[in-house]
Amino acid sequence: MSSSDHAPYATTANIDRMMERLGIDVGCQVAPRFGLLFSCAERNCATCRARETCTAWLAQDAGAHLAPPKFCPSFDLLCELFYDSGVGCHTHAAQ
Repeated sequence: MSSSDHAPYATTANIDRMMERLGIDVGCQVAPRFGLLFSCAERNCATCRARETCTAWLAQDAGAHLAPPKFCPSFDLLCELFYDSGVGCHTHAAQ
């Protein structure tokens, strides 16, 4: 496999950074209940066409992010994780 074959996966780490920024526990990706959601989000990130927008979003002040960004192809997946009290830490503060 050539290095160009890996190019689509060069920014896949952004999804982990985005989840951490949103307070989603990335350690839960090994749990059967959440594993598929995390895998789909990583795959979407690998083929994302909004890399510049994502990089800019990640560079902003962390306090400015109250919800998953709508430009993200994993928006629905991130919302599901973000609002799940077993994964998203923001829901614990509301209790």
